[in-house]
Amino acid sequence: MQSQQQTKGEVIAELRGKTDSFSIKDIGANGIKIENNDVGQITGKYQANFMETVSIHMKTDGTSEWEGKGIQMAGKDMVVATGHGKSRTNADGTIWFEGEQKYMTQSPSLSWLNNTKGWIEGTASQADQTFTAKVYAKK
Repeated sequence: MQSQQQTKGEVIAELRGKTDSFSIKDIGANGIKIENNDVGQITGKYQANFMETVSIHMKTDGTSEWEGKGIQMAGKDMVVATGHGKSRTNADGTIWFEGEQKYMTQSPSLSWLNNTKGWIEGTASQADQTFTAKVYAKK
């Protein structure tokens, strides 16, 4: 898996979060399907709290595909975020992930997000169920 270095612009958000709960949805010859419910904070070009559900297909080769849907609350302003991407498990048990993000909001002050496509990169720790990520504006 290779990062999309050429598509990254400025950092628009930094995420710090924790998996609040998870469910194992299916186990089969092609891997395991799980769902994580995450909560956390966003800092950067805007400040918000978020909650999201991430559906993950963990493959037998150590790679995964994920799709996420979330709600971000910046005060009284709501932003809906969706994304999808890929990840891999490292030898030390951490997980590296990357993917695309899209946003929708009716907030006048955050309306710039409606025209922004993001590129997310981050790491997660299986040991303590935490993660950090940066979202870059895609060029």
